[in-house]
Amino acid sequence: MTITIRKSPEFTDLLRKNLNKRYEERRRLGDSSIHVSDILPTNCIRKQYYSRKIPEMDPISNESVHHFVRGEASEFVITDLANMGVAQAELEMDGLIAHPDIMGENEKGEETERLVEAGVKAKGQSVIVELKDTVDGRRLDITDQKFRSYLRQLLYYLVMTDIEKGIISIRYNSRELRWIKSSTEGDYFFRPYNGRDVGIESWQVFLPKEDIAREILKNEMVRRKSLFLRALQENNVSILPRLAETIRNTRCSYCKFYQKCMNEDNETEDAREMAKEIDLLDISGVVDFKPFSPHDEFTEDKI
Repeated sequence: MTITIRKSPEFTDLLRKNLNKRYEERRRLGDSSIHVSDILPTNCIRKQYYSRKIPEMDPISNESVHHFVRGEASEFVITDLANMGVAQAELEMDGLIAHPDIMGENEKGEETERLVEAGVKAKGQSVIVELKDTVDGRRLDITDQKFRSYLRQLLYYLVMTDIEKGIISIRYNSRELRWIKSSTEGDYFFRPYNGRDVGIESWQVFLPKEDIAREILKNEMVRRKSLFLRALQENNVSILPRLAETIRNTRCSYCKFYQKCMNEDNETEDAREMAKEIDLLDISGVVDFKPFSPHDEFTEDKI
C-alpha cells in the first residue's frame, strides 16, 4: 500500500485562471463609470487612464492576484467580525461611484434621513469604515503617501454621504521593518526587537458637516472626475496631470507606462499647474493628527 503525493498544476492553473478573471473584472476597464479610486490625488490619474485604454501594457501578474486575494479575504473576514452595518453599499454623486467597505450605525444608532433624501440607500448609517490590508513593513501615518491615500478615500466617502464619522482600519501582515540602505542588489532592512508586531491599527476620522473642507473636497472630486472622463472620451491623456515631482522619483520609475507617459505623451500647461497645486491636507490647521486613543473625545476642530 502506497500513499502518492504529486504537485497539482491543473488545480493551481484553475485557481489562477478564475482569480485572474475576477481581478480583471474589478479593474473596471470600461469608460462609462468613474470610481473614487480612479481620481484620488495620491494615485496617478494618468496610470488609471492608461490602464483602461491600453491594459495589455500592464498585464496581471501573480503578485497582483496575490495582493487582490489577500485583500479580499481580509476584507471579508473583518467585515463579518465588525457586524455593524451594510457592506459595499454603492454610492453615487455627480456621476462618481463609490463602494465603502462598511456603512454602519454609531453607538447610539443615530438616524440619518439626509442619506435617503440624497438617494443613498443606507438609512440609519452614520459611520463609514474603510478596511485596508498591507504587507508594508512600515507603520503608516499622515506623513506617508499610502496613509494619505486611505484618508482621502474616506474623506471623499464622508463628503458623498454627509456623514461626519469614519474609521480607517489597517491590517499589517508583517512585523515592522526599517530600511537601512539600497544597493545594486536591492534594499536592506532590519527587524527591530522592539518593532511593532503584525496586527490591526484603526484610526478615527471626524469631518464636521459645516466644515469648509467638505466643499473644497467636493469641488476637487467633481473637477478630477470631469477631467478624467473628458480624457477618456477624447482619448487625450495630455490634459491629465502627472504625479507631483516630489513623489515622482519614488513612484514613476517602476510604472509599466513610464516610457509612454514621460517620453511619448505630452502634458498641457493646465495639467502641469494642477500638479503643482497645494494639497488641502498640507495646509496648516486643516488636519489635527494624533495617535489614536479610544478615550479621546472629538472636537469641532478635528478631522
